[in-house]
Amino acid sequence: MKRIKLIHEDLNAGGGAERLAAASLEALNELDLSVDLVTFTKPNWNQLEKIFGISKLRKYVNNVIKADISSLLEEEKVNNNEYDIVMNAHGDILPSNMFGQSKEKLITYCHYPLVPELIRSMKYDTVLRNYLKMCDYKFESLDKLRTKALGVYNQMMNNSTVVTNSIFSSKAVKLYYPDTDPLIIYPPIDIDFFSRVVSSDSRENRIVVLGRYNPDKNIELALEVGKILKGMNTKFEMTIVGNLSKLYHPYFNYLQKLIKVNGLSDMVDLKTNLDINDLLVLLGKSKVLFHPTIGEPFGMCIAEAMSAGLVPVVPSFGGNTEFVPENLRYSNQKEAAKIILKSMNASLQQRFSLSNSVKKFGKGGFKDGLKRILSERAVFS
Repeated sequence: MKRIKLIHEDLNAGGGAERLAAASLEALNELDLSVDLVTFTKPNWNQLEKIFGISKLRKYVNNVIKADISSLLEEEKVNNNEYDIVMNAHGDILPSNMFGQSKEKLITYCHYPLVPELIRSMKYDTVLRNYLKMCDYKFESLDKLRTKALGVYNQMMNNSTVVTNSIFSSKAVKLYYPDTDPLIIYPPIDIDFFSRVVSSDSRENRIVVLGRYNPDKNIELALEVGKILKGMNTKFEMTIVGNLSKLYHPYFNYLQKLIKVNGLSDMVDLKTNLDINDLLVLLGKSKVLFHPTIGEPFGMCIAEAMSAGLVPVVPSFGGNTEFVPENLRYSNQKEAAKIILKSMNASLQQRFSLSNSVKKFGKGGFKDGLKRILSERAVFS
């Protein structure tokens, strides 16, 4: 049996990148491949199987190998020769040494080349500190760790087959790494599941916000829009749904305080770690998906909500512009509020049209794309 090393530091985060890693595990299992998962945290399989709706996810992994950021950065600690394929499923932000194999047998799924961008803006230190906390690992100098991480990241991007999620992200990869030729495989959207509620006739004036509780997701923007809607005497409810990890409890508490300070307690509620079936029920009762993250490489949750018949209101910059109509994109909070108000009255026909437009992003397409890349490698011929 062929062996695969799949790298992802924390599946428990439960966001889009983790959903993609889970779909990758499904595809590898369908190819009858033995997978070793290299990760910083022990997967909470019970929770992950509920969130992702994959009942046998844990059975797709042969071994869980505990690692830390140091072990991924040090060449002498990385043994890739025993594997037929090595895949970094979180190659936007996680550097991993890609030595010991030909480029064809090393795959990096890069949602967006974040590492050089975050280092340039002095924000990557926060990521590194979180990695160190996950691993209970002490590093003498954050400056040295940052320099090492960038060097390894550059080597990984230049020495592996880079796969990304959109034209938007592909252009960014080419900008930072001109010698790469990134392949585009759209991320996996469970169209069959989410489209079950597209014809729902029990929708309320509810706005849904989906995304991990993480400052990078800019969730406070949704509260600013909520404040504007309240000032317009609009009757609405807003439900913010996301996975919450221990590292981001302070951010979650900050959002709770903002809700109270802005007098939104009767209109806005926060839900954490929602079961995928409960999420489907919520989407079937909602009209609008508001996305507060500017520059999103793709936006899996946007496509999921569209599949469920919600009208997406998204930033005018990012990968989501490749599939969200221009009239549903905003440039500021006031414009977002106006689009939301108009979208509340969308017809069933409009909701079906939006749902049908994202069928091309089905999970089957992602898995077929990944299988095709693997089958092109001589080891699987």
